[in-house]
Amino acid sequence: MRTTAGDYEIDDDPGRVDPAAAAAFLTTEAYWGRWRDAGVIKGQIAGAWRVVGGYDQAGAMVGFARAFADGGSAYLADVYVLAAHRGAGLGKAIVAMMIDDGPGAGWRWMLHTSDAHGLYREFGFAAPSSRYLERPRPDDAAAPSRPAWLPGTLTGQVVRLEPLGHRHVPGLVAAAAGGAELYRWSAVPQEESQIRQYVETAVAARDTGAAAAFAVVRADDAAVIGSTRFFDLQYWAWPEDRARSGPDTCEIGFTWLSPKAIRTGANTEMKRLMLTHAFETWQVSSVSLHTDARNQRSRQAMERIGARFEGILRAHRLGTDGKPRDSARFSVTAADWPAVRQHLDELATRYG
Repeated sequence: MRTTAGDYEIDDDPGRVDPAAAAAFLTTEAYWGRWRDAGVIKGQIAGAWRVVGGYDQAGAMVGFARAFADGGSAYLADVYVLAAHRGAGLGKAIVAMMIDDGPGAGWRWMLHTSDAHGLYREFGFAAPSSRYLERPRPDDAAAPSRPAWLPGTLTGQVVRLEPLGHRHVPGLVAAAAGGAELYRWSAVPQEESQIRQYVETAVAARDTGAAAAFAVVRADDAAVIGSTRFFDLQYWAWPEDRARSGPDTCEIGFTWLSPKAIRTGANTEMKRLMLTHAFETWQVSSVSLHTDARNQRSRQAMERIGARFEGILRAHRLGTDGKPRDSARFSVTAADWPAVRQHLDELATRYG
């Protein structure tokens, strides 16, 4: 099987693989399996179930992957692209040929990585830990895509909140542009590399059940206009026979919107969707919100939705200026929620 990616050729012909080139990289530049010498690596390549190489226009092997298998499950190993050839989609093309375009396309795939989670998530891998990724069989219903009570998409009239994923990166890059002053007190990533890491961290937190991050998507045109999330999910030590439908308390934060989305009703509906889920699906006892005490705009927005100011937490978190910041704390309790819900409904009607 042979295909191309830009100026590169991807080929699964084992006779074309250059074991010496693979050993040269894997014994000097790879961070994994450094205990192996060239002889061990060449033996692993010779015994591999399948190998895929990436070749430049001169025919030199500049990327590589191997796999071993038992007829139903496969393990992907030694995936690399030489530094001078990265950024052209070669690594993604090598992985695609290996796991999606070959004889193991319907199998369960496994791998270990410390730095390429984003790439492998595009192929359906999920993370039970920070080091182990597994792609279940397509028909394996026993492998849930997320913890049972983390929410899916929350849909409103103005916006919908979609579980944050790598597909949202381009939209987030566009949404964050031009908001330097708006984000003075909020940690909003600006560069694409920062946003990719921001998304990866959020997705990893969702995989472990620690948080549920969303992309804020405008309903009218499906444009990504910001992000928000549930986090600091707390579970109280109730008696074991008490039914649980989610966490007992949580925080809403990491919230930001595009400058063009301010005062459009987006923030009001975001909070209404999230608070409704927290109190009516999870049945939490309280939801907290924090902001830099110097951020008057954010404080006013929290008051406007009906959250109650509780006080200032001194040196509570690291500020965007790299110094400990005081945080203004707001909250909504289960007892507050009926009145807050009515207030949010009234605000929503003002925006039509």
